[in-house]
Amino acid sequence: MGRQALQTAAALVTATLLSIGCSTTAPVIEQPTPQVTVAETATREIIDTDEYTGRTEASEIVEIRSRIFGFLKSIDFKDGNYVKEGQTLFTIEPDEYQAIHEQSLAKIAVNSANLELSRSKLAMKEKLRPNGAISQEEYEEAVAAVHEAEATIAAAKADANRTAVDLKYTEIKAPISGRVDRALVSKGNLLTGGQSSGTLLTTIVNEQPMYVYFDVDERSLLRYMRQRAPEKASTGNLTEQGVACFVQLADEKDFPHRGLIDFASAAVNASTGTARLRAVFENADHALASGLFVRIQIPVSKPYEALLIPERALSTDQNVKFVYVVGDDGVANRRVLELGRREGDLRVITSGLSKSDRVIVKGMQRVKPGQRVEAQVEQ
Repeated sequence: MGRQALQTAAALVTATLLSIGCSTTAPVIEQPTPQVTVAETATREIIDTDEYTGRTEASEIVEIRSRIFGFLKSIDFKDGNYVKEGQTLFTIEPDEYQAIHEQSLAKIAVNSANLELSRSKLAMKEKLRPNGAISQEEYEEAVAAVHEAEATIAAAKADANRTAVDLKYTEIKAPISGRVDRALVSKGNLLTGGQSSGTLLTTIVNEQPMYVYFDVDERSLLRYMRQRAPEKASTGNLTEQGVACFVQLADEKDFPHRGLIDFASAAVNASTGTARLRAVFENADHALASGLFVRIQIPVSKPYEALLIPERALSTDQNVKFVYVVGDDGVANRRVLELGRREGDLRVITSGLSKSDRVIVKGMQRVKPGQRVEAQVEQ
């Protein structure tokens, strides 16, 4: 067979093989329909709010100090207990102060007797004076003796008052009602006296009411100042506006503690553009303690009906929030949303959904827009 015949035969074989290969079709594998869980949109009456962070502070904080020198005789409270105004907290050994006070009372008695004697002598001289039986000098000396005795007894009474006060200070009483801290000095120690330099013994905090301090921007401040009931005071007086607010503690999901804004700083901080506000809470259940970090919620709208979906239904694509909505035909479509505030595990939707929509809350990772899905309603 010649060379040309061999080339022709090879070409025929190649063409045959190619035709066989092209006629073979790969089997089509059908993808299973994704199974997803859907939730229906919910409606609820809500109120728009502003939220801030702040700290609690007791309405009264008093340091308990010794006013006199002496040895601490007893501690008359349990650390951390609630005490009432006037309740005895500490006792300083009173014996020395009792003796000093009794001595001052005795001086009053002695000086009172001297005063009576001086007055009696003056009365006798006044009877003798018209007859010339005594000189003018003797009479004036008798008058001066009465005045001196009166001054002496006045000084003795003042000294007795001072010693009575010192004796009273041997019992250190609570000046306010509230929670008492631990005792900082143990029994038997020598205490120093003085209004500001006396030994610090403990601290009492009054938690009823409780204050919460927080900062707001100037726009919000102006809005709160205008947020008033018609019967309240003129615009600008937050103390009388009755603007309500609510507090959430670190371990709480809701804002169960209701209070009123009762103070705003006199001026807005020019460097930060914020003002310091204070809210007051009755704290009848002692749920709020001084120094806690809290969140403050202030209502800024009237109640309205809002559309909500579970927060976990939301997906993000380059800062765009969207969900997959399953229609009556079982097809999932993507919807871009405008979001409102968060309500616990739900999110307010301001645009993009209607009441009849069902959103995918589980399995959205397996879904593509326009794909048919097998949806089960979340129980």
